[in-house]
Amino acid sequence: MANVKIQGTGQVLSTDFKSVKWVGTTKGGQAVTIELTNAINMGNINWTFAEKDDVVPQIVFTACYTNTDAHISDTTEPWTIEYDGATSTGADEIILGAGVFYIGSTAIALTRGGGSFDVTRTFRNINADDDMGPVKDRVVITDSIATLTMNVLTMLTNVTSYYPAIETVS
Repeated sequence: MANVKIQGTGQVLSTDFKSVKWVGTTKGGQAVTIELTNAINMGNINWTFAEKDDVVPQIVFTACYTNTDAHISDTTEPWTIEYDGATSTGADEIILGAGVFYIGSTAIALTRGGGSFDVTRTFRNINADDDMGPVKDRVVITDSIATLTMNVLTMLTNVTSYYPAIETVS
């Protein structure tokens, strides 16, 4: 069997942007899917090698907007949470931590320590003289960044799926 060689390309391509998701369940057994569209891992390749341990980097995919005009009326954020809300309520709605991460339609290898979903938003208050604090209808979102973090047991055959601007050359 021939050796496989992976190297950096120095270029981010449109194929480096992927749909990534986590699929899990609620305590009541209902499916929950969190999906980021046009997501890219903007993190560095950072593998820690330790005796008697496995390589488990955090792979952080960030959802990217597709519009280039900041003044357009469609400000839909590039992430979704989908679940069947018709059949359970109360404690059955609690999301369990176990689930499967996907890149595209392919389940990624194993994880250790699961992962996380985070939407970080910055809000701005449009203040006027004599305002005592934030005023309804004058609070706006100035940015929103959604990330899906996977703590992945590194499998060499999946490395090019995790990181942009790298390729298999042999």
